[in-house]
Amino acid sequence: MEKTLGIGMIGYSFMGRAHTNAFKKLPYIFYPPPAIPLLRGICGRNQKMVEEAAKRFGYEYATRRWRDLIEDPEIQILDNNGPNNIHAEPCIAALEAGKHTLVEKPLGLNLREAKQMYQVAQKAEKKGIKNMVCFSNRFAPAILLAKRLIKEGQLGEIYHFRADFLQDWLMDPDFPLAWRLRREIAGSGVHGDLNAHSIDMARFLVGEITRVCGWTRTFIKERPVPISASGLSGKGGKERGEVDVDDASLLWLEFENGAMGSLEASRFSMGSKSVWRIEICGSEGAVLFDLTRSNELQFYSGKDPAYARGFRTIIATEEEHPFIKYWWPPGHMLGWEDHHCNAIFHFVECVAKAKEVSPYGATFLDGLRCQEVLEAGLISAERREWVGIDEI
Repeated sequence: MEKTLGIGMIGYSFMGRAHTNAFKKLPYIFYPPPAIPLLRGICGRNQKMVEEAAKRFGYEYATRRWRDLIEDPEIQILDNNGPNNIHAEPCIAALEAGKHTLVEKPLGLNLREAKQMYQVAQKAEKKGIKNMVCFSNRFAPAILLAKRLIKEGQLGEIYHFRADFLQDWLMDPDFPLAWRLRREIAGSGVHGDLNAHSIDMARFLVGEITRVCGWTRTFIKERPVPISASGLSGKGGKERGEVDVDDASLLWLEFENGAMGSLEASRFSMGSKSVWRIEICGSEGAVLFDLTRSNELQFYSGKDPAYARGFRTIIATEEEHPFIKYWWPPGHMLGWEDHHCNAIFHFVECVAKAKEVSPYGATFLDGLRCQEVLEAGLISAERREWVGIDEI
């Protein structure tokens, strides 16, 4: 008889949909599956919409009370895709109740919450309870290829890490004051939302960060208050409210191994719908990654003869590349949603087979380390000076 795992989902919108899609695909894409996910309960703040989501996605019931998911003995995994201000309490309750816990990034609303979540996760780990922060882009085959090349020494000593995560959905001054633009709900703006991805990737590929220097900017100070709760969409009324988070962020990094890093994140980059570019340069080679071309890795090797040097494009869809054996024949591309499928499969496999989530999955410890850098970046932006990670 196949092993089953009951799923409790917080959030029915953007990321709730992406994760639900991954759970539904798991039994037939990753065959034979380590366990069959059973969509048990889904939680959201709007009763009508969460009921519609339950029916549409195939959950057994809908609720506005997240504690219903914790109290349900048929749920073994809690997947928290709610706004940042409801990451901590449900995750802590789930871990204490013995439920394996997956949460969207960033780990918490702030560093204080992230520390609490990590401490509870540490205790739960001793009882075999798994935890993971869904930095899903770690599971893009091209990123895993980059990690392999770095680990093999193909890039030599790493000198530079550069990342740009650029969007333009806030260009309209009449775009409503969505939850991502309110500090009490989001913690910070583009810094915590997009720079979190780049910080985690910097740690994943290059190593620990020792100090940072940050600069943030809010271009539009007030926006229409939404008529109804909205994430990336919705309509605003006549009343206007203050935007108290950043619209753009720049961050310099110093790594423990001596490498230099620079991160840029913006929601005011005209023409960029969601562009994330990563460049890593070393003494022997370099790699380039672009999320909009996520099946490709650009690789330059200084070991090639001078007359043949240049960036080569490696399509990471051969069976030698991680996770591809479960998908399509070589050359048939994966997309953004499939990185989430790979991440969810990894977590379910770790739960079902008692495997370690790290080093490829981001644990709550990784989430805490990311939050430390985020916090240091905000302190640096306020002080206008370098801030060491050990200072906070």
